[in-house]
Amino acid sequence: MGAHFTLSVPGLTIRPARPEDDVFCRVLSDATLRAAWIGIDMPDELQTALLVQQFEARRIGYRQSYPRAEYFIIAEREVAVGRLVVADEVGSDGQHDQGEPDAGAAGRSAELALRLVDIALLPAAQGRGIGREVIASLARAGREVGAQRLTLSVQPSNDRARSLYLRLGFVETDCEAFRQMTMRLD
Repeated sequence: MGAHFTLSVPGLTIRPARPEDDVFCRVLSDATLRAAWIGIDMPDELQTALLVQQFEARRIGYRQSYPRAEYFIIAEREVAVGRLVVADEVGSDGQHDQGEPDAGAAGRSAELALRLVDIALLPAAQGRGIGREVIASLARAGREVGAQRLTLSVQPSNDRARSLYLRLGFVETDCEAFRQMTMRLD
């Protein structure tokens, strides 16, 4: 997938994540969570423990739910500013357990979708069009590999992200704990 990313914004790049990016990913996780927790009064020790717990839970959850996901670093002028996690989905409804041994074989004639598992930007990089450009690049890459849809989940309370996704052409497909959203690529 990574070879298919082409960004039109000068200085903005996406590259595969490397083990040495783990430190940045932890900083990114802490920064985005702290921004979400503004106004919540909690002792520093508790906040530190929760930050560690949330980082590890997300890492384990992604690896279990999307074992074939690809991890990327978003960089601006070669400085890491974000992370992107992408997985494939194969099936008539775009949903499957990637861990199933028959998932690939069963889905060969089914619809291919790309799943935007996660996109996160440092707070200082938000609101400048980087997320929009990365998602547009992901949609172009999806078309190049024959995907018919780009899917994601977003918390209903995340109005800023939902608004961006709707402006980009995603539509909400149900109203569970997370809003499922999809964008047709064909």
